[in-house]
Amino acid sequence: MKRAAIKYTGSYIPELEVKNSHVESRLKENGYVVPEGLFAQVMGSKTRYYAAETEQASDLAVAASKKVLKQFPKEDVDLLIFAAACGDLIEPATANIVQSKLGLTCPVFDVKNACNSVVNAMQIADAFIQTGQYRNILIASGEKTSDSIKYDIKDHNDFKDRFASYSFGDAGFAALLTESNNVGFQYHNQISYGDHWPLCTIKGGGSMFPHEPSQLFFSGLTYELRNIFMKYAPEFINDCLKQADKKVDEIDLVCTHQVSNSTFDQLAQSIDCQIDKISRTFSMYGNTAATALPISLEHAIKNNEVGKGSTVMMVGLAAGINISVQLMTL
Repeated sequence: MKRAAIKYTGSYIPELEVKNSHVESRLKENGYVVPEGLFAQVMGSKTRYYAAETEQASDLAVAASKKVLKQFPKEDVDLLIFAAACGDLIEPATANIVQSKLGLTCPVFDVKNACNSVVNAMQIADAFIQTGQYRNILIASGEKTSDSIKYDIKDHNDFKDRFASYSFGDAGFAALLTESNNVGFQYHNQISYGDHWPLCTIKGGGSMFPHEPSQLFFSGLTYELRNIFMKYAPEFINDCLKQADKKVDEIDLVCTHQVSNSTFDQLAQSIDCQIDKISRTFSMYGNTAATALPISLEHAIKNNEVGKGSTVMMVGLAAGINISVQLMTL
């Protein structure tokens, strides 16, 4: 059966390393004192990386894409999908800017679904490749989440509302998907619960708050969001494994959204999975939105945690909320 497989990947991490102490100092400079070690204790974060002020989301995506295109002729790319929560502009699609910077001539469009943008783009690419409409699809993502962090905190409630953003980091990721008859994606599924969209937002820049600067920062009831995920995700994941005729012990690697160290423990317990099977890069890069999950996959492959013939399960967790499960063979 014809399906899509990931042939090449590339990631880009900006130069500026930001430790927890830097975030604590920024908050203190603005009049809000955070107990030393709080972020490491509660979230497990250690470092993250911020893009330069002049770097755009498209630049992060381009830097990652260039690593892929060193291994594959750009003239053979017949579709480009920019997939990210962030973007350079509201209009036009950021994919057009990435296309211009890379010198591509293929059709392009954006996919935006918060932290599941890249995995959703992979599902779309798989469908396109299966139908034969496209053969070589480049997925590019650039996340500059550091722009949404608020350091000027009013009080404890305001700090609580912004808390998750202090683990945010910036990154770029790219993957080339091509046709395969024996390896690649074997299963895709997702569910959404739109009633919970207010739990995690950046409200500015759209039609709700088109001209309100105060709404350009992250706001989230992250504890409540986590409870919603844990209410629905375990049953959904187990149902997906049954549909795919797979057992947990047949999975060699689990890649999920990188949001905190406790998330890995909860996920492992809820689906009876060994914790060492879950790829973890959160303490190194923080929460880099839609690039976080695929970067954790690339990290595992580069560090020989999995190899040819391994079965990988990707579990996407995104604001909105959206939960996805994908299975593939490397």
